[in-house]
Amino acid sequence: MTQPGSASNADIFGLGGFGDSLRIATQGFVDGAGAFLGKVCLPAAEELGLALRDRVSSWRAKNAYKMLSTANDLYIANGMPAGDVNPRLIYQAIEQGSWIDDEIIQGMWAGLLCSAVTEDSSDENLLFLNLLSQLSGLQVRVLRQSVIKAQKYTGLHGLVAVRRFELTIDQIQKIAISADIQRIDRELDHLREIGLIGGGIDAQSGTVDITPTSLAIHLYVRAQGVKYSPSLFFNLQPMPSPNPVAEEPSAD
Repeated sequence: MTQPGSASNADIFGLGGFGDSLRIATQGFVDGAGAFLGKVCLPAAEELGLALRDRVSSWRAKNAYKMLSTANDLYIANGMPAGDVNPRLIYQAIEQGSWIDDEIIQGMWAGLLCSAVTEDSSDENLLFLNLLSQLSGLQVRVLRQSVIKAQKYTGLHGLVAVRRFELTIDQIQKIAISADIQRIDRELDHLREIGLIGGGIDAQSGTVDITPTSLAIHLYVRAQGVKYSPSLFFNLQPMPSPNPVAEEPSAD
């Protein structure tokens, strides 16, 4: 029988409140993964020590390692300023992102961690982490194309404006990498429900509206590991006036 206070019972690292999910990042806790946590969240780096190596899932640890290593690469490449990541965001990224082995989605988790580095450990990126945690691989593929391909402009006060972006059924099937139109319809409904696209499939015309919302565009930009405004990131120009003012006739 295990004695009270033994190593197997005692929460010697103070992680009881976080659950086992946080511990999966400790196997292979070296190189970029450890470097990133060491830079931006020292308490988490200390608590996720190598002593926990034998208590984690190797598959999830591998995913967490890749995500954190990618975050470290982005941190260096993007020249992010020194700062910290709120431990709450570190926890959520490891908890959710370690279940993902899709490189594109992993990259988005990494980007959101990188862009979460602030001087005051702000939890601002929690909004985007929560959104990403709700997305399937199909939804991410559609969302990326909608943000990249849609015509974007700068509106009033520097806010991003987007022109309506429609596709055919064939085009959305290619982007989704799925011929299952019923599934695509459901997935687009969910994207609309959580505020990332404005439309979906029109059952009468067969057109597919995947116009990204401003929120979707902000999510995409933050997932690139930067905190730029969409206008700056995409180098947007002002939206053309829909009703240009005609020039006054010359008096000559």
